[in-house]
Amino acid sequence: MRITIVGPAYPLRGGIAHHTYWLHRELGARGHAVQVISFRKLYPRLLFPGTTEIDTSRAKLDPGAEPLLAPLNPIAWLRALRAIRAFAPDVVVFQWWQPFFGLLVGTLGRALRRSGVKQVIECHNIYPHESNPLDRSLLKFAFSSADHFITHSKRDRDDLSSLTPAKPITVCSLPRIDEFAGEDAGSRNGRTILFFGKVRKYKGLAVLLEAMPRVVAKIDCRLLIVGEFYDSIDNYRDLIRALELENLVAIDNRYVENEEVPGIFAKADVLVLPYVTASQSAVAQIALSNGLPVIASDAGGLSEAVLDNVNGLIFPSGDSVALADRILLYFSQGLGPVFSEQLRVSNKARTTAVDVIEALSASGSNVSERLNARAGT
Repeated sequence: MRITIVGPAYPLRGGIAHHTYWLHRELGARGHAVQVISFRKLYPRLLFPGTTEIDTSRAKLDPGAEPLLAPLNPIAWLRALRAIRAFAPDVVVFQWWQPFFGLLVGTLGRALRRSGVKQVIECHNIYPHESNPLDRSLLKFAFSSADHFITHSKRDRDDLSSLTPAKPITVCSLPRIDEFAGEDAGSRNGRTILFFGKVRKYKGLAVLLEAMPRVVAKIDCRLLIVGEFYDSIDNYRDLIRALELENLVAIDNRYVENEEVPGIFAKADVLVLPYVTASQSAVAQIALSNGLPVIASDAGGLSEAVLDNVNGLIFPSGDSVALADRILLYFSQGLGPVFSEQLRVSNKARTTAVDVIEALSASGSNVSERLNARAGT
């Protein structure tokens, strides 16, 4: 099969660029010819709160993309369309995470439909974490030409169904990317808590900080915050001081390069995802691939990846007291080694986006039937 992926890719950084790399690699390993169409730049400076969009990692997750697109430049869209048509794919896979790209995706989708090309949209989010009155209109425009959708949580599937009730949707887990998995899972019998990834309000770092005084009053532990602050770091430092946590919290404010990720997860004894809102989390998959248990809120689809009392613990979103109680339970009952061992022995095969794309690529096939047949083999 010939498959085109449209989405951010190296040298752009971030989780969706990493996913594009994984998708390209896995499809290629199954014998497909794969083209990747990426962006020269994702956001205008006004809309990007980070330091840079460019990945400077030594470990390059590079799918060899053609950086043709700019989100607000129709001439760039036309160049990308010409490149896709020249490649003549059986299916085009759009990576979706933000209605800001709705005009681009919808315009390309309509042009490709006129050419008879099948399309799948892989949704990392449906709605953005910071909403806009235009979101719903942009979503409908972007999604109208798709033949099939992939979501990574049932919650996103339900949100998507209300927008596109007649379109088929397949739910599959986010992949675990080998490059982020360390060789030694460790014992997980210490008391180091990790918060990892870019810091934005919806990720609930304030909830975790507010839980910590209740935790440290009963046990000796420390918190590592590792990731680039998109919110004001001063507000969090002020909260840490107000809660008298200065000696117990360490902040590493930067984008972490790829080769450093396994080492950071090796230092921790539990990852906490205190998200206030969520669809799913690639960070959770990194933790699980490293044998690191997770304490997560019940926001969005997090509880589909983090199974309560199996590979981690779940608490009600936004409830700092409940989070503190779960952390205390985790450490006081020595659950780290227990959950870590369960992660080691429960590495089951899962349906991935690659399976869905292959099923859609097969002419005249029913996606559900092909996926069920694969699961039965």
